[in-house]
Amino acid sequence: MKKFNRALALCLILLLLPFPVARAEGESAPVEISDAAGMLAIKDNPSGSYVLTADIDMVGVDWLPIPFSGTFDGGGHVLYNLSITRMSEDTSITYDGRHRGYHTVYASLFSVVENATIQNLNLLNLKINASTDQPCFAAGIAGHIERSSILNCSVKGRIVINGTSRQCGVGGIAGFGNGLIQNCSVEAELTVIAVNPEVASEEYLGGILANGYADLDGCSVVLAGYASVHGYAHNGGLIGIDDINPRNRKHSGYVKNNTVDASITFYEETDDRRAYCEAYLGENQNDTVIVSANTTTRFESNEVTDFSRPLRADMDENPVYEAVVTPPRDTEMGYTTYTNKSNGYSYTDDYTAPGHTPGDWVTESEPTYESEGVKRQYCSECGALLGEESIPKLVGVTSCQIDQTQLSLEYRSTFQLSAAVLPENALDTSVTWSSSNEAVATVDQTGLVTAVEKGAATITCRSNDGFASSDCQVEVYMTRGQWIVRYVLFGWLWDK
Repeated sequence: MKKFNRALALCLILLLLPFPVARAEGESAPVEISDAAGMLAIKDNPSGSYVLTADIDMVGVDWLPIPFSGTFDGGGHVLYNLSITRMSEDTSITYDGRHRGYHTVYASLFSVVENATIQNLNLLNLKINASTDQPCFAAGIAGHIERSSILNCSVKGRIVINGTSRQCGVGGIAGFGNGLIQNCSVEAELTVIAVNPEVASEEYLGGILANGYADLDGCSVVLAGYASVHGYAHNGGLIGIDDINPRNRKHSGYVKNNTVDASITFYEETDDRRAYCEAYLGENQNDTVIVSANTTTRFESNEVTDFSRPLRADMDENPVYEAVVTPPRDTEMGYTTYTNKSNGYSYTDDYTAPGHTPGDWVTESEPTYESEGVKRQYCSECGALLGEESIPKLVGVTSCQIDQTQLSLEYRSTFQLSAAVLPENALDTSVTWSSSNEAVATVDQTGLVTAVEKGAATITCRSNDGFASSDCQVEVYMTRGQWIVRYVLFGWLWDK
């Protein structure tokens, strides 16, 4: 019975002990990314989990769009100055308005995003300028989104794609596909140009999504759109064309609670005319989609038929731009605004990281001979501490050596003494001269000794910081002639 009780007690103790909680199979802590090298390393594990821990300047990075099927949390941080000129090496199938499939390439942060979650990411000063003869989509975050979510992200920049194939499109967040895009914002200039007049192509332009049936909820768009196509144009403030591809797929989706402020200028030239341009869905081929509670603050649609005039303001003939630099502030990035002097078109570029405005260094504690001092520098705008430095201890004199240790002077003569003071960087290298017996010998503050009377005196040189001194023993003597003259011939008159 006793053995049973002991065993029971042991079991109870073991049950009460804390045990580590095991991670779910395949679950691991996200990889932290704080620089451009970390972003480039995603290609080595595109199904991993990642989190940004800092804003990252992507200037000078030759970015190649990569597929992604993991989780990416921007942590509210900013990727800025990202420039993309290359198309993705991977492809996927996309569909046009007639449900014909195309092997498609992408110019975007990620190419094919499948079964993934991307959230809390901000792209600032994104620049995409891609040209290809393949079917293509360009977008801020995902070229092709498939069964994925993009949440709480923002894109600000300029996206341009020039295509010569039968299908091309540009979107602020995603190019083609399906999934959930929620609480995202776009402030962008989007341009898609089908440059080959011999090809009856289809182009898609959407402030959020170019082509597909993703659910859009709570997004906002500020859009300047430009499109040129010798074929079919599908332009929308939110989605260029909302379509189920292919038709045997069913989806009851929604486009709700979004805000649009957009201007879209487009060319469309074809005998089989099919040009669309609407505030929310350029064309809707998805009868089951619910479009509700969206708001338009501005929507301008301008179809241009004169192909002799430039489509985009930045394509003005021989433009001359004026640059105005806005320096960074405490919590705001710096940037440069470029304005076309001939037509007023402007854009921002060359973003720099936020920075404090350094004030003067302030001495918080003075140094002494025994301890260091402290000085600090604060931001002149917000008062944040920017730096702290120690002030070296005061350096005292360690040696004050007179050039003569003994001196024999003839009565009423002079002699110039000097003293070497070390170290040279001592705070105070000045000295004071004195005589122990001024009736015998005096000394001025330059070290000039004057013999006054026969006898002995000590000349002292002392550093004014009081740390060092040295002596010179002076003996004053009279010659026989001086003695005879003074005491025998003239006597007391000598001293009168």
